[in-house]
Amino acid sequence: MIFVFGGAYQGMEDYAREQCGAAETVQLTEDDAQIDFSTGAVAGLERYVLGCVRRGENAREYFEARRDEWKDAVLIGTDFSCGLVPMEAENRLWREENGRLNNYLAGEAARVVRMFCGIAQVIK
Repeated sequence: MIFVFGGAYQGMEDYAREQCGAAETVQLTEDDAQIDFSTGAVAGLERYVLGCVRRGENAREYFEARRDEWKDAVLIGTDFSCGLVPMEAENRLWREENGRLNNYLAGEAARVVRMFCGIAQVIK
């Protein structure tokens, strides 16, 4: 699995297409309860995590239970862990759970790429 992350609009999907050969990218939303990993690239992990927070589910546990499904995928997530801590409890929990999922995926990935201003930094 290749894990690509960075801030919003930093070129993560372009990297997945151009450098990882992902022909199609599925965009997740908070309404998605299941993920189809067969497309090659899955973006919007942070939106999926928000849906899990709202449903009282654990995103990391979902990924742990389905490791065989995403082992060959490109997973793309937005990192929003820097900056001010949100005042709303739901947004704090969302930020924490997104960070936990990102940590797990980075640990499991064969390659981890941080995108910043369209520039890829391979960190693993």
